[in-house]
Amino acid sequence: MPPAPLSIAASLAAASLAGAIHLAVDDTAFAAESAALVAMGMIVMSVTSIAGVLLSRGRWSRPVAAGVAAGWMALASSSDPSWLSLATIGLAAVPLGGSLGPWLRRWLRHRSSTDGPPPAAVVVLLLLLATPIMVGVTSPDGVSAAGWALAGWSVALALGLARAVPGSLIGVRVIHPLASIGAGITGGAAAAVALGVLGGAAAVAGWRREVAVALAPPLVRRSDPMRIPPELAPPDILDAAGLDDRGRRQDAG
Repeated sequence: MPPAPLSIAASLAAASLAGAIHLAVDDTAFAAESAALVAMGMIVMSVTSIAGVLLSRGRWSRPVAAGVAAGWMALASSSDPSWLSLATIGLAAVPLGGSLGPWLRRWLRHRSSTDGPPPAAVVVLLLLLATPIMVGVTSPDGVSAAGWALAGWSVALALGLARAVPGSLIGVRVIHPLASIGAGITGGAAAAVALGVLGGAAAVAGWRREVAVALAPPLVRRSDPMRIPPELAPPDILDAAGLDDRGRRQDAG
């Protein structure tokens, strides 16, 4: 493995650790529960982008890693300077520059994997995982019960969609956008708009045909038996069956 993806992944992991500690310890613009939800959501997105860079080598991991790094920098810059916020900004600058630069081009796949999920399904999963972050960011004074429910629902729906659980596609297409709007209304106008747009985008991507095809169970079709000519069968199998080289019983004369 070349050093570029390892360096980007390691620096993003370090930035995520510093950023999570910064949100938990320093005095930020978020209430305690909002900061906790944002930190948990950002860590999940960080792990997802690191796995995408190192394991799946998907093209989607490059913009996601850059977005996660930029998100950590924005969160650290929104509060008063401290050694944790400055460390987060410095560490996140490495994966941000590395993702935007040319260093990952030769490492990542240039074409979609034949056995991987379609791009629309990846978009749906990423939008679902980003929902808890949006809930926390749009509710800086505290997360309502509906907001926590939407965050948990989004993560559970993402897991169900990734495992092709029956009913998960209906959840993405119908239930999730309605739940996003409903939870957003409890957080104010800004939360309603942001969560509604995010949930609507996931629903639109979920209505793509390739997503339904990827989640459809494989059809098992029974095929008619095919007779193997005796001359192609191994001799020991013919002997065990009591047949000669022409497929006739040896005791039949």
